[in-house]
Amino acid sequence: MLTALLLVITLWSCTKPEPASPASEAAASGVSDFAAQMLEEVNALRATGCRCGSRQMPPVPALKWNGQLEQASRRHADDMKNNGFFSHTGSDGSSMSARVSQAGYAWRAVAENIAWGYPNVSSVVEGWKESPGHCENMMSGSYTEMGAARAGTYWVQDLGRR
Repeated sequence: MLTALLLVITLWSCTKPEPASPASEAAASGVSDFAAQMLEEVNALRATGCRCGSRQMPPVPALKWNGQLEQASRRHADDMKNNGFFSHTGSDGSSMSARVSQAGYAWRAVAENIAWGYPNVSSVVEGWKESPGHCENMMSGSYTEMGAARAGTYWVQDLGRR
C-alpha cells in the first residue's frame, strides 16, 4: 500500500530528545484534532526510537506542527484523491519540494511520506513505521517540523527543517 520515497535525508542528532507533545498541548496551540493525534503518534515513536527495517534509529527530538507543511500536504492529498492517482509527483507535474516551497516554507531539508487505503492516523503511522524508508523519514533528526493531511484514504505527510 505504500510507495517508494522521493527523498530521504539522514543526519544524526546527538542531543537528548524532547518529550513528546501531548495531544491536549497541541490542541491548545491551535492545531486540529487530526494534527494533534498525528503529532502525538509520530513524536511518541521519535521519543523512544525504533527499528526501520534492519536499521535501529535512536530517539530524536519531537516535531512541531507547521501550517505551511500541512498546506502542501493538503494540496497533494486532494490532488491524488480528486484525480485518482498515487504518486509523489502531482497531476500537474509538481514535485514534493516544489509544493512545499509554493506553500511558503523556506526549507533546508524536506521529505514526504504518502499512503493510501488506511482508515485512521494510528494505522497509517504504523504502516509508515513498517516501511523502512518512510520510517527513516519519520525518525530522522534532520526534520524539526511536520504537516500532514488526509483526503479520503489518501494520506500525505511532509517533514521539514527551515
